[in-house]
Amino acid sequence: MSEVISLINEKGGVGKSTSSITIAQILAISGYKTLLIDLDPQMNTTKMFGLSEGIEDENYEQLFCSKMDNLEELEYYVTETEYENISILSASRELNNLIYVIYDKMKESNVELYLRHNLALLKEKYDYIIIDNSPFKSYLTTCAMCASDKIITPICVDNFSYDGLMSLIDSVDELNEKYNLNIEFAGIFMTRVAGRTTLFKQMFESYENMFGDKFLPPYIRNSIAVNESNTTFEPLLTYDKRCGAAQDYIELVNYLGLMDNKHYRELAKYLKGEK
Repeated sequence: MSEVISLINEKGGVGKSTSSITIAQILAISGYKTLLIDLDPQMNTTKMFGLSEGIEDENYEQLFCSKMDNLEELEYYVTETEYENISILSASRELNNLIYVIYDKMKESNVELYLRHNLALLKEKYDYIIIDNSPFKSYLTTCAMCASDKIITPICVDNFSYDGLMSLIDSVDELNEKYNLNIEFAGIFMTRVAGRTTLFKQMFESYENMFGDKFLPPYIRNSIAVNESNTTFEPLLTYDKRCGAAQDYIELVNYLGLMDNKHYRELAKYLKGEK
């Protein structure tokens, strides 16, 4: 069954776009048809796939503010990438203005649920839909949350906000209650970990105590390959599939239960150079 997964953190600089792209790439290599949605006006995910030129004026009002009737209408917004099984719904700087349009529409209807309705049509075509959200809390993020089956949150040791995380968890609960949804807050994972230092061990134990099973044990090591892949606009596994961070993301995907054995075997072939 197809799933929509949002990566959300109300702070920037936590590796959210890298995580969205890498998780999507792992799933795609494994044979899952995957759609990346970039809802960040900074367009980092869009730029990774070389699609930022000429889309600044793309109008997404229909996608967010009306219930669309057929898959063909929605496919207008989707672009296939050069990577097998990865398509993208690119960001646009017009997303900044769309926030106010959504706000106005909310006075008339439950517009927060329209993206959920529309992505349900796209679920017919994709196994996974991964949403990279803006670090700024907005009505766009609320729409994405309502459309999601799961929400996961990357955090950094040096950029951690307990209040922000509790606010996000509370927002999920409120939307579930308000609209009778079943959005799962699937957990928090650490990124850009510099090493198993005393500080890291202390913070790891602290997060476990604070968040229980919502704190995910797999963590993403700090890696030069991640910075270099972002600089060269190559997804991480294309740039260096053997780097530590790539292995960590694979462990995270497995821990979240996103991949069955059949698809994992396809990923293993790729990692061995057989694919």
